[in-house]
Amino acid sequence: MKLFTPILFLGLAGAIFFWYINPTYLGLQGSLAEQAQFDAALSRSRELQDVRDQLLSRYNTFPQADLVRLQKLVPDHVDNVRLILDFDSMATKYGMRVRNVVIETPKERVSRGQIGPDEKTYESVILSFNVSGSYDTFRQYLADLEKSLRLVDVVGLSFTANETGIYEFTFHIKTYWLKP
Repeated sequence: MKLFTPILFLGLAGAIFFWYINPTYLGLQGSLAEQAQFDAALSRSRELQDVRDQLLSRYNTFPQADLVRLQKLVPDHVDNVRLILDFDSMATKYGMRVRNVVIETPKERVSRGQIGPDEKTYESVILSFNVSGSYDTFRQYLADLEKSLRLVDVVGLSFTANETGIYEFTFHIKTYWLKP
């Protein structure tokens, strides 16, 4: 009986070790590894918050007028109505009116044969419109378009003349905005 009790306790200790202590220990090691990953992620998120706060403070140092001008230069969405109104207000200074506005979307360009993925970080649209006026007022209007804050490219220009010296100018203007 003296030998049976130690062997029983050794067997019982081995059984407790293999069925309870070892699985609990391995589960605890997995939990500690997971905790280390969470701690690393939390540390990284704090670093990212610091970088965000630094960038936000730098952004807030810019004058609001410059931010508005930058937003007008390259907007983050297309606002065709405001763009047409801007072009019309420039034309109104010279006694001209913007008429016959046509907007060509990127989908229409794809349907004409442009294929392949679009990997650009910006979108564009082509606006076509007519204005009528003398050649001098046209040149002044074109100079205003050139000085406008909105980023535009004149991709096409045609005109027709009549006997009165008033020309009908047809613009094709490409404008851009950032993709969201």
